[in-house]
Amino acid sequence: MSKAKLDIKTQEKIRQPIVAILGHVDHGKTTLLDYIRSTHVADREAGGITQSIGAYQADYKGKKITFIDTPGHAAFSKMRFRGTSIADVVVLVVAGDDSVQPQTIESIKHIKAAKIPYVIAINKMDKPDANAEVVKAKLTEHEVFVEGYGGNVPYIEIAGKSGKGVDNLLETILLLSELEEIPYEDTAKLQAPIIEAKIDPQKGVLVSAIVKSGTLRLGEMVGTESAEAKVRALFGDAGTSLKEATPGMPVQILGFRTIPRVGEVITAGIGQEKTKQIEEVVITPELSTTPKLNLLIKADTAGSLEAILGSLTADVNVITSSTGDITESDVLMAEATGSIILGFNAHVSSSVVKLAESEKVVLKSYKIIYELLEYLEKKVLKLMEPTIDEEELGKASILKVFEINGDHIAGCRVESGRLETGDTIHLIRQDGVVKDARIKSMRVGKDEVKKVPAGEECGLFLFPNLDVREKEVIIAYKKKLDDI
Repeated sequence: MSKAKLDIKTQEKIRQPIVAILGHVDHGKTTLLDYIRSTHVADREAGGITQSIGAYQADYKGKKITFIDTPGHAAFSKMRFRGTSIADVVVLVVAGDDSVQPQTIESIKHIKAAKIPYVIAINKMDKPDANAEVVKAKLTEHEVFVEGYGGNVPYIEIAGKSGKGVDNLLETILLLSELEEIPYEDTAKLQAPIIEAKIDPQKGVLVSAIVKSGTLRLGEMVGTESAEAKVRALFGDAGTSLKEATPGMPVQILGFRTIPRVGEVITAGIGQEKTKQIEEVVITPELSTTPKLNLLIKADTAGSLEAILGSLTADVNVITSSTGDITESDVLMAEATGSIILGFNAHVSSSVVKLAESEKVVLKSYKIIYELLEYLEKKVLKLMEPTIDEEELGKASILKVFEINGDHIAGCRVESGRLETGDTIHLIRQDGVVKDARIKSMRVGKDEVKKVPAGEECGLFLFPNLDVREKEVIIAYKKKLDDI
């Protein structure tokens, strides 16, 4: 190294390393952090799994290390990607009894894409069926070659609950970060990537970030591509008030008027180009008569909302999605659009629950993401059930509902095929519920008809007399005969 480079180096400070903890769900990432920080983060997580990025600062032998804890569930792929894009070092946690799993493999891809140093933590080695050799051999199948297995990737055998091997892991993290030499200058421009954002009921918009360079100060104006703020308060990872946050520090910021997008970078000043906000994404309902679930989604944070939206299939139609509490206006919108309300860690008051019951709106609230996704999967499967082993004869959408002498008449437009008196039909409600009936009779104007082709409108009398509603779908079908 030249003397000129040495002189420059002496003018720089070495910031604390930022470390991302990655791995498959339930492989012990949060338990490991819990031990490192001597707190009980895992106890506060619903279902024992981490569901939004948290950044925490730890002290080891007088040196600070910032840890990013990322969720292991498949839905949170983007969160894991952000964790590696911010980090200087990655700890890939692999359970010794469960070995390499799908999110382990995905995490390896993120690490290699980021081109940053990493260490393998083979966890749960206190379990009788744990086998480090199996884990190391399995890792080679994904081109991760640890020491002793044809490579130089360090590995540490640990037991997160008891703390066995954790000191060795921390020593390795510090060694890798020292080899990276992570300098910063006091005069550098502020760069603070956002790792989470939410609306706090008491405080308002609360943004979590990690300062990578520069200094974030109380009272200054800051902004991202989509939002701006005057910093009214700064909080450290333990909730303590701060006057400033220096490089490597995790921090929560109070002062944003709207929710910025996770992944954006906070810089000093305002006047950046504005883009559409994530906290209120409104999608116009599709007019297709293909049966779909209409959803109104509310989540606690922007990261959680992103994960849910990224897990939805084409069988789902999102009417609105936003962060915050579920409100009475959400219920009224769901009633008007025939939507199910799905909440994730979103507060629901008793008055909102009562309104949903009176308006016959389905309202589901979850604290664990895989339970929410399982519910949706079941609803979609139920939606698809009517088409199994059936041949569709015609499809119609209900435009208007009339009532004559207690009978409900469905004013329909035939979208495809044809409808015919005597057809067996499925009435598909907007919440996915399917009712069966037969076409008792049909009218076009005042004339009773036997058959109505695609493109024409008609009035349907069904038996039994179902409570039909606008925007519901009618599918006429017949059972498929087995091939002879």
